[in-house]
Amino acid sequence: MSSQWGQETNTTQTEEGQQDQGSDRWRSHSADRPLVCRALRGAIGVEENSKEQIIARTAQLLKAIVEANDLHTEDIVSAFFTATPDLNAEYPAVAARSQLGWHDVPLMCGQEMAVPGSLPMCLRVLIHWNTTLRNDELIHVYLGRATVLRPDHVDKLNGKK
Repeated sequence: MSSQWGQETNTTQTEEGQQDQGSDRWRSHSADRPLVCRALRGAIGVEENSKEQIIARTAQLLKAIVEANDLHTEDIVSAFFTATPDLNAEYPAVAARSQLGWHDVPLMCGQEMAVPGSLPMCLRVLIHWNTTLRNDELIHVYLGRATVLRPDHVDKLNGKK
């Protein structure tokens, strides 16, 4: 069966006359909600300005965001990474491609503003993705020293309200 864009879909009719999308992934999205583009945020502290640390901490952060939100690569629209000025040994996007296989996801890196007194040696990410979840159902991920940036999101990640 073709979708409105001419792409093949796995939709079939069940005996009860309801549409079945043919995969558990579709069942995780609510059929009565529209598919919209949402944004996920995350941040993590890095111990030293080295390629290895930037790749390792970026991969750790992205894997935590993927796991917390049941993200699928094909649903990701784009990701924008920033690093504080003291982290310049590697692009964080390298980790997304090499460690998570995000080869077809548009990625961009930039430098975080150097605000006096702000958290040093910190990587941040903003991921745009297609989902049926509401904003209040998203789980933003802040790890390590970056938990001070959004303690309210740390509680949500740990299952507290």
